[in-house]
Amino acid sequence: MMTTVMAGFQVLPNGKDMETNGILPHIVKVIEDSGLKHEVGPMETVVEGSMADVLTLLEKTQKIAIEDGATEVITNVKLHYRPEGISIENKEQ
Repeated sequence: MMTTVMAGFQVLPNGKDMETNGILPHIVKVIEDSGLKHEVGPMETVVEGSMADVLTLLEKTQKIAIEDGATEVITNVKLHYRPEGISIENKEQ
């Protein structure tokens, strides 16, 4: 069984969080379509899944931002790992 990790991340197309020309809603759609458990918040998005799935999603969000017209992407990431796994519900308690 793979250990579940949790990642809080913020994607900043063009290195800023404004004037993104609709890129952020497209990134949110990619997150929603990932199948990973997630919570989209005003400052960051939190996802839960295997390390490989989480990192793959982060790569997809960066690629989609570039495909949508960003010239660069800054992604701030926090990873929470425990050998026995972690979930969004665990963090809310």
